[in-house]
Amino acid sequence: MMTNLIAAKLVCGLIVVVSLSSFAGSAETLTHLQIAAAAGALPAAAAPPDATAPALDLAVYHHVSQVTWVVSDVDRVSAYWQQLGIKDIHPNGVVRFPGLTYRGKPDPASVKQITANIGQLQINWLQPVHGGKFWRDQLRKHGDGIRVLSYDVPSPEKFDEQIKYFASKGVDVVVQDSWQGSTGQGRMAYLDTAAQGGGTMLGLIDDPDKRSRPGATIGSGNEYPLVEFKHFAWVVNDVKKVDAYYTSLGFKPLSSIDHNISLDRNYRGQPGNYEMWLGWNRTGDFPFEWVQQITGSDVYVEYGKKHGEGFHHLGVIVTDMDEAIKMITDRGALPSQAAAWKTKNGKGRAVYMDTEPYGGVTLELIYDPH
Repeated sequence: MMTNLIAAKLVCGLIVVVSLSSFAGSAETLTHLQIAAAAGALPAAAAPPDATAPALDLAVYHHVSQVTWVVSDVDRVSAYWQQLGIKDIHPNGVVRFPGLTYRGKPDPASVKQITANIGQLQINWLQPVHGGKFWRDQLRKHGDGIRVLSYDVPSPEKFDEQIKYFASKGVDVVVQDSWQGSTGQGRMAYLDTAAQGGGTMLGLIDDPDKRSRPGATIGSGNEYPLVEFKHFAWVVNDVKKVDAYYTSLGFKPLSSIDHNISLDRNYRGQPGNYEMWLGWNRTGDFPFEWVQQITGSDVYVEYGKKHGEGFHHLGVIVTDMDEAIKMITDRGALPSQAAAWKTKNGKGRAVYMDTEPYGGVTLELIYDPH
């Protein structure tokens, strides 16, 4: 009995020694693997995905629901665009923003505000009265113009998620506001994308009242051709850098960057020789265009000298270009620049109407044979 017990203990001891030796060998091997991976000799193991990390929701950025258009004289600008054909216009008087913040600090403000609805887009024309550092700074640095493109979010949770996502990419909230609506608290935020993103900020809107009234902002009563904007465009210094910036934030790269030499170029009544790089984003419900001027005098050079990088024009589709030109000319805007292109379906034309003196934004008429 004693002999058997001693033998059993010896066997157990040997098992423990062998196990410890194997563990030590495994630990040593693991250390070498880790060193090799760190040195690049072996691929390092991929970190497990963080299920809690916020993600960019591209569906949010499919449709621009609102533009913030900052001007020095809101009555003059809105009256002019009403003359051009935007009739669904609503003066809001002086609107106060007691809870407004600028870069995290209180910035209570009041503005003279007029809203307009064109298709499914809401225009907010704002003339700062008191406070509102962002709006005032934009006027001082860049003059009148569209400064924020805002997108509706489907829920408060999605609003918070997108704010956290951009923060993880180093994009801060510049302006934030909240208000108490009839069905819950509303919020808005402007994101700090202007410096690298072509001069315009992205905005987010969490408005439970609007969600409870789908279709409430669809414009009606506007006169052709200003019934719906189908094209947004910017003037930028370097379209490739703008593309790289938005791509770094998780947006899809521009679908193309084309060297454009249009047909039938005309600049303020004279033959034009301008050329541009045109960057196209076609992921939303209508095209975005990023224009980098290459050579020649044109309206892009004019805009850059006056405003810097930024939102240049709003485009509308027309069925008869000559008729549309006459119509808008009769309402108070002359052509400033024109160009054409050929497709298998015919000849397309684009004509800019000189609306820039009334709000810093040009109206583009587009005839596309497609």
